[in-house]
Amino acid sequence: MSVLDWSFVILLSAALLFFLLGILFFFSFLLASRKFKPVKKKRPPKNKKKRRQFLQLRKQLDKKRRSRRLWSILFLLIAAMSLGGGFYSRYYQQNNLGGDDSEALVQSYYLLEEAVLQINNVQAGENPQKSIKNLQEVTSRLASYGARKAAMSLSTDGQTLLNRHFTMLRELGVNLNGQTVESLQNQGTSEGYLEDIEKVRESQSKVFKRFNVNEGALKKKQ
Repeated sequence: MSVLDWSFVILLSAALLFFLLGILFFFSFLLASRKFKPVKKKRPPKNKKKRRQFLQLRKQLDKKRRSRRLWSILFLLIAAMSLGGGFYSRYYQQNNLGGDDSEALVQSYYLLEEAVLQINNVQAGENPQKSIKNLQEVTSRLASYGARKAAMSLSTDGQTLLNRHFTMLRELGVNLNGQTVESLQNQGTSEGYLEDIEKVRESQSKVFKRFNVNEGALKKKQ
């Protein structure tokens, strides 16, 4: 389990515990109020000693009643905060990429850019043998990143979107990896693969938008 998984479980457990404590102290407050009510209405005795004892008892009952009410409110507030924190951690987990998914997405972003560069180099005849070798290395990595599955902690729509993108990466990587210098020097073939890469980029943009990935920051690191 990840840190966020544990935080969700712990916060939810804490919310239940503090809620039960809050309810317990609330009933305790009701009982204390029930005992205090007749004493409050009753007139103090005229005898000084009994009067002092009566007032002291009334003060103690009132203090106990107020204390139970305070603890009840406090525990219920903590329960509400814990519950809110638990659901927020769950929401964050469902809508933000984990380390592995984020790494795969970022690295595949640069690999797509490199694939375009190498295809253009092959087509232009710029050291085609070296370019095709570089392309094979790039596409092997694309295929490996595409072979993964999105984290189960993500929301259903997030998993679907990311898994669809990974599938596109894998298929592109596998198909491009089998190409030769001769096939990519054919304009129709190379342009077809460049169009495929553009489709993957469109899918990538959707994933970036869904998970709030800053594409501008990635471009600056190129």
